[in-house]
Amino acid sequence: MVDGEGIKVAALGCLGEAISASATLGKALRVFAQGFGLIQSNTDVQMEVDEDEVHISYRVLDPHIWPRRADAELSLGLIRGICETFAPGRDAYRGVSFEHETAGEHRQLSQHLGCLARFGQEENRITLATAALSQRRRETTPDEEKAALRAMENAMIAQRRETPLSERVRSAILGQIGRSAINQQAVAVQLGLSDRSLRRGLAAEDRPFHEILEECRRIQGFALLVRSERPLSEIALALGYSDQTAFSRAFSRWFGVSPRELRRSGAIEESVIR
Repeated sequence: MVDGEGIKVAALGCLGEAISASATLGKALRVFAQGFGLIQSNTDVQMEVDEDEVHISYRVLDPHIWPRRADAELSLGLIRGICETFAPGRDAYRGVSFEHETAGEHRQLSQHLGCLARFGQEENRITLATAALSQRRRETTPDEEKAALRAMENAMIAQRRETPLSERVRSAILGQIGRSAINQQAVAVQLGLSDRSLRRGLAAEDRPFHEILEECRRIQGFALLVRSERPLSEIALALGYSDQTAFSRAFSRWFGVSPRELRRSGAIEESVIR
């Protein structure tokens, strides 16, 4: 995580320029969450604010990529480095969480951060006091902010144009699994398309929506099964199945064995996912 803190914001291209032009820490973190895909694809950064705390979470969307320790520590370190440029103070940090298990350094990391570091959690996340969002680093003009933000948004538009629609749909599905209901219409809205345009675009790539959804359910379901002890009913619900029976039937079709049998066998992920 310390390595990520040393990354210079200027090295992040137009994303870094937009962060640097932000008048407050809150604006800088929102810009970071919005434009993170410019520096690392197939990831999801979310910023959630409530009355007392703000949570910035980082996820690698592709379940094939595991373990994710280096990615998580670097990215959360980068977030903290951005915060430190606004000098919010050590008491602004409320906690940091990692998906991976501790390697025994949690005390040193907690001392460095000035807050509790938790490992083996559901997501990689930094939590700050909401009051820290108003922290200012320097005076900046609205024109500077708008110009930098416009340049970043133009880069994001160009990136989307170069990315096949099926890949964008896949990322959208993986980002929403376990968080909200997934269907073609909802994904179309998320991508800024009509349902008809989405169908036509996927047909042109010969990748129907139901095929992409099944692929995402398969790889995410397998990851949840072999990396966690979550009940099968909970996994089925997270994947959007109406009940555990429907999930078990689909899983048996994919892998030739039931979810319970595969979990019991201690299967190695790489030998099963295809």
